[in-house]
Amino acid sequence: MRAIFDSIRKRPINIILMLLVAALYVINNKVLKLQTHGIIREFFVCYFNDLLCPYFFLSYANLLLITCDREMTSLKVLLMVSLTAGIVWEFAAPLMKKGSVTDLGDLLCYVISTVGYWGILRLTKGAKTDADSRQSGEIIR
Repeated sequence: MRAIFDSIRKRPINIILMLLVAALYVINNKVLKLQTHGIIREFFVCYFNDLLCPYFFLSYANLLLITCDREMTSLKVLLMVSLTAGIVWEFAAPLMKKGSVTDLGDLLCYVISTVGYWGILRLTKGAKTDADSRQSGEIIR
């Protein structure tokens, strides 16, 4: 448990993003989907949670990785992880869960949010850049 607290202390933006995403997810499902109409409602029903997902998923992954002195900061690595998960969610889930459908728009949402997460990491004090990662020869750091 101490390692998790150290991870939060080292990069607090991850836990902040996780809490913010959880709050927005609840707001979307309890308010926005019910109170909006037309194309705006369609956005909240079909895509808003997909825009939120990578922020939570990548923050959680990095929170755990930091406990073993690793971190994903390279845009290439973040996109690879996010798109791999997205492909599983979009193509494998419909095979296992009746009623699920594949939506390539969701993959676009994952890409957009992954770039957003990467941008937040770059703005956060102490985040390594892609150039730092290449220079040290690390893919994940």
